[in-house]
Amino acid sequence: MTQLREKPFALLGVNVSAYDAAKLKQVMDKEALNWRSTADQGAIAKTWNSPGTPVYYVIDHTGIIRHKWVGNPGARAIDAALEALIRDLESDSLRESELSK
Repeated sequence: MTQLREKPFALLGVNVSAYDAAKLKQVMDKEALNWRSTADQGAIAKTWNSPGTPVYYVIDHTGIIRHKWVGNPGARAIDAALEALIRDLESDSLRESELSK
């Protein structure tokens, strides 16, 4: 996800397997994951009513779920959703900047 480093974007991982935080850290290091992730013992999955794993959410800067996939939708679908969201955010930001002049 380094190509999005300078964009208004954050990626968070919630691991619902039986990993504790130390084991999750080992897996993240081994896989060279470069985003924040947490080991969930069930509270997050219950709160979000997660039907299984994996589940992917694209959430905008106001907390609105823009996309949700149960199962892996593939990199193209995720990339397209993120690109559209980032484009919308950048367009809104530019519009707000022009209005404040």
